[in-house]
Amino acid sequence: MHDRFATEKKVFKMKESTANYTDVSLKERFEYDKLSFYYLSLPIMLIGHLLGALLLSAMQITTVDLYPMGIWLGLNVLVFFYRFYHYMLFKKESEKNKLKDAPLWLDRYYTDVLVSGIIWGSSAFLLFPENSLLNQAILLLFLFTVGFSSLGVLATKSDLVITYVLVMYGPILWRFFTMENPVYITMGYAVMSLVLIMMLVANYYGRVINNSLQDKQHFLDIKASHDKLKERFFSLFERAPVGIYYYDEALKLQDVNLQFMKMNKIEDKSFIQDMVLYDKIDENKILDVHENVFEGRTGHYRGPFHLSSDLSKNLYVELSTVPMLNNSGEVAGGIAIVNDITSEITAQEKMMRNAYYDMLTNIPNRTLLMDKLKNLIDAKRTIRTYGALIFLDIDNFKKVNTTFGHDVGDRTIKQVAHMMELTTGSRETIARVGGDKFVILLSNAGNNEEKAKESTLQFMDKLDNTFKAPISVAGKDHHVSFSSGVVLFSTTDATAFDLLKRAETAMYEAKRTMRGGIQFYKDSMSEAIREQLMLENGILKAISEDQFEMYYQPQLDVHNNRIKGAEALVRWNHPKKGMIMPDMFIPLAEESGLIIKLEEWIFNRIFEDTKKLTAELGEFPLEHLAINVSMIHFMEPHFVEKLMMLVKEHDVNPEWFELEITESSVMRNVEEAIEKINELKRFGFTFSIDDFGTGYSSLSHLKELPVDVIKIDQSFIRNMSENDEMIIEAVVAIGQKFQLRIVAEGVETTETLNYLKNINCDIYQGFLAHSPVSLKNFEALLRFNI
Repeated sequence: MHDRFATEKKVFKMKESTANYTDVSLKERFEYDKLSFYYLSLPIMLIGHLLGALLLSAMQITTVDLYPMGIWLGLNVLVFFYRFYHYMLFKKESEKNKLKDAPLWLDRYYTDVLVSGIIWGSSAFLLFPENSLLNQAILLLFLFTVGFSSLGVLATKSDLVITYVLVMYGPILWRFFTMENPVYITMGYAVMSLVLIMMLVANYYGRVINNSLQDKQHFLDIKASHDKLKERFFSLFERAPVGIYYYDEALKLQDVNLQFMKMNKIEDKSFIQDMVLYDKIDENKILDVHENVFEGRTGHYRGPFHLSSDLSKNLYVELSTVPMLNNSGEVAGGIAIVNDITSEITAQEKMMRNAYYDMLTNIPNRTLLMDKLKNLIDAKRTIRTYGALIFLDIDNFKKVNTTFGHDVGDRTIKQVAHMMELTTGSRETIARVGGDKFVILLSNAGNNEEKAKESTLQFMDKLDNTFKAPISVAGKDHHVSFSSGVVLFSTTDATAFDLLKRAETAMYEAKRTMRGGIQFYKDSMSEAIREQLMLENGILKAISEDQFEMYYQPQLDVHNNRIKGAEALVRWNHPKKGMIMPDMFIPLAEESGLIIKLEEWIFNRIFEDTKKLTAELGEFPLEHLAINVSMIHFMEPHFVEKLMMLVKEHDVNPEWFELEITESSVMRNVEEAIEKINELKRFGFTFSIDDFGTGYSSLSHLKELPVDVIKIDQSFIRNMSENDEMIIEAVVAIGQKFQLRIVAEGVETTETLNYLKNINCDIYQGFLAHSPVSLKNFEALLRFNI
């Protein structure tokens, strides 16, 4: 079909080169076609007239004086060449100019015909034999023969017909009527009668010519319109951004367009031409959509579409069918319009997978687990069997990260998850809910509590047996064990979140009493666990009641002790327990997912405090204000957009703020973290790596991270040993190599500060200079600093 489309287009362009019929009026086209008709037949007419003149002269040579005959014959020859010259001019003229100057060319043609008529009419004087009736009859015969051929041309214009008759037959009639012989008068009337008959015939002939030319114009109009429609159809069909094919009553493919071939990865159209859909499509729903057209209805389908095992793998389409009618208005087949939505479906699947599956292990995450747990709780209200929720924490996993680095730790987590999957059945759900924390949901543990407990213990024995053999960690054997907490449930008013927290409480109890053990949840769990649960459950209420407060710890220049920046730190002013430090509630907020709401509150409060501080001091008084960001919040899909909306809402400058992210968490998803860091840096934010030096993998990835500051973890600063000093000096050297500012936190002694000066560290913070203070006290410090 592509070849046919190219041919049609070529023909259409050729037609445009000869005469652009669609751009001129019907009258202009009519005149042009009449002109073409006349001039194309002119050579034959001219030769005929010249031969006629020669033959007439030859026949009259014995009865007419040679001198007038020579004049008359010479005039005919001159007119022949004169008209032939016009014919050559017309032939050489461009089609565009012919079309434009058609009336001029027609007038020239009519004039030439009248001139020829005058010369032939003059034969009544120059070639008329006075004494030979036979030769007179021969003259009349030639006049009528030549006149009829010319009147046929002029017949389309009545005024020219009358003029031509006067100049052609006027002289001979005048001659007959002026002769006194009654025979000539009778011949004159006979000539008049023949002329009238000839005029009527010519008029009829002229109408035939006009009608033929008009019919031709209408045909050309219709054909041009049809050509345009065909060109538009072929253009739409072949170049449409969606796949199109049409099929007959047997569901045999008649033709397909380029986009359909592209989306199906077909290079040769013959491969699919005449393919019968019944043979290639197994899905009845798709066939029904195609068959709908034979009932005069449209069809719609959305889903996978496969023509064969070799084509269109993972192709998802949105397909619509419409009836295709023949000339009689009957359904002869159907047209299918196919839109490739594979990328859309793939993106949705990826989004769903990211939302419900853990990116590291590819097993369900907390969100999917909670959905399944909610559904199971609802089901237990009617099916009164017991379910079991098992919360597992890998014992001593932090040593793996500390010893071998987070890359090895991540590989270990993936290996553990895979072994758990092999142990659990298809009816159980395994999910990763934290770094080294997993949850297993047993949907049917038993008909009563005792049997449920027994079957749960059997399952845990099976899991322990799976991990009896050591796994390979960085080329060394490592034995994996779990501290496990279990909550059994049947009909219950507890929410999915409540059950998860109870299982986690039991796990912490197991970890507290004996690592590697298992505990079933009881209401009498230790007060410490209860207090931890109380704090976690109280976070949301604390956010709504504004119980959190922001404190600011100054960051000072190591060499001149002037305040350069500050770190914003959150405190929980609990109404009953007093001031609670962040290390008590931040991990709980991260585990429960409330860290996002908490940090949104923190950003709002910091931006408000910054506006107040700037208003009081007349300008922003710091080089930067550091804000800690949890990677759970940072990797949230709309983190960047929400942060920029807050910046705009509070009308603060992004360049004032430095976002702190921990090295241990950023290394788990380096590529995505880099992408978000770069995006926020374009807005003006700066970035620092917090707790630098505690991990193993960060040194190899530091060159990839577009950060501005690295912070040396306080665990290296306090009670420095020789090994600590080596690490600190290495970090400073690395920072200087990468042109990064170095901040040391936890500085508490003058000796430590002097050591940092000697190794050219840039910034420090700690109790030696200032502890974290409220906004009011921080403002006072800044006024003194100025």
